[in-house]
Amino acid sequence: MRLSSTAQPIDSRYGTPPFGRAPEEPTPWWATARGVAVIVGLWALAHALVAVLLESSINVDDAIESYLVQSFQLSYVPRNPPLFDWLLYGLLWIFGPGTLPYAILRYVLLFTCGMLVYRIARRVIADPKLQALAVFSLSALWVIGYHSHRILTHSNVMIVAIAGSFLTLLAIVRAPSAALYAGLGAWIAVGLLGKFGFLPFVIVLVLASLFEPSFRRALFDRRILLTLLVAAGPLAVYLVALKMLGQDVMAATAEVVGPSPDRSFRNVLDTFAGAWIGYLLPFAALAGAVFLPFNRGEDATPSTEDRAAPRRVIRTIIILGTVGTLIGALAVGSTSLRDRYFHVFFLLSTVYVFAELERLGGWRDRVKLYLWALAIVAFGVLLVRAAITLWPDPRLCGRCVAAEPLKALRPVIDLQFGDAPTLVADDRMSAGRLKAAIPNARVVLIPPDTYRPPARAATGCARIAGISNGIGNLPLPKSDGSTIEIWYKWWGPLLRPRRQSLWQVIPLKLDDPLCR
Repeated sequence: MRLSSTAQPIDSRYGTPPFGRAPEEPTPWWATARGVAVIVGLWALAHALVAVLLESSINVDDAIESYLVQSFQLSYVPRNPPLFDWLLYGLLWIFGPGTLPYAILRYVLLFTCGMLVYRIARRVIADPKLQALAVFSLSALWVIGYHSHRILTHSNVMIVAIAGSFLTLLAIVRAPSAALYAGLGAWIAVGLLGKFGFLPFVIVLVLASLFEPSFRRALFDRRILLTLLVAAGPLAVYLVALKMLGQDVMAATAEVVGPSPDRSFRNVLDTFAGAWIGYLLPFAALAGAVFLPFNRGEDATPSTEDRAAPRRVIRTIIILGTVGTLIGALAVGSTSLRDRYFHVFFLLSTVYVFAELERLGGWRDRVKLYLWALAIVAFGVLLVRAAITLWPDPRLCGRCVAAEPLKALRPVIDLQFGDAPTLVADDRMSAGRLKAAIPNARVVLIPPDTYRPPARAATGCARIAGISNGIGNLPLPKSDGSTIEIWYKWWGPLLRPRRQSLWQVIPLKLDDPLCR
């Protein structure tokens, strides 16, 4: 019997025998490589536009870096390595002052991290939808989805290096080459020059790899010496700079994670639990609420060995990182753990969760619901960021530093102290925000600091007080009659009565010790 011209052979629709299984659904656009890149890019662009178009001042951590990059240094402060500052210094030189260079650096790093995590997800997870969800879910890790817009700087370099180094190690396991081993060394150098927290990741990654035969073979390949050699070059230059500048990294680190006065067992455990759980929220709650109830395991997909091995390594990293951090915190007696410190071990947690969900099954009919939940969280964070400028109520954002109109100081400073003033601030955050608002100024601190910008000829000098305040309710220095007091109303069109700031400008002589 002849087939009609429109008939299709049965195996083209349902595969090879045995028959009876429905054809696989086509990959939706949002789960393709191009779709993931576009969605992550739009997310980054939307937040960058909020930073550039709505926020009138830089945030706290950006302000600290703004103070430091008044000059180029091989090392600025012993607490953090200098790579982020080098990148920011270059962008400020290219694009000039303002919020744009900070936004470019932040969102290029976050976009790069997202795309690297996507490449990892494609190696660990078989289904394109789950691969995409693993990337989109990064926005539901509060440290990335919210804190990364507000307070994180060096950490954003570190997470790029974590994702890049793990992806490179996966490539080495599949097809080792000298170029890949050299690339792994470059990622290690980037990570350690980005943030010292990268070192625990390297240690745990090596330990986790030893439990997995394919990864263990990659580590014991003699070409790993090339990795060490490439990493050692830039790190040696940095270590020499630390020695020449007399900067003590260990002492600075101890100040951050050292013993706390209230280091009782309960306090340390409470702090650890809060940081551990805080990193995974709201992602863990959303994923659990959507995918676990009444899950019957339909269409469960066993992992192939090449996907199972990296999944097990990620799991081991999470376990070893958790146990090691808990033991360390209890041994030291530290209550200074913060959720963002778990970037080191939990960055790839979304990939691991969706790799396990693929093995569990029962997720296909719930993808749309989860996408809606992610969209609501992401859009909600974007609205809150916009609202901080439009409605800078202390109940919403406390000091609301991103909305404070510090640029209003510039006309007064230019008029009274010329076009090359030296300004004296009370702390690094205030100094950095002043520098961003008045880029032609040289800004120094009252207390001694590890970093001090190079001296230059000045047209005037003044101490600025009230910058770290935001509301004007902190005690300011007593006026001697020469003080200039500036009351300025914020923009905030949705807030009535409008918020105000009080700044004090105290003229100083050019030969004053503070101005030298």
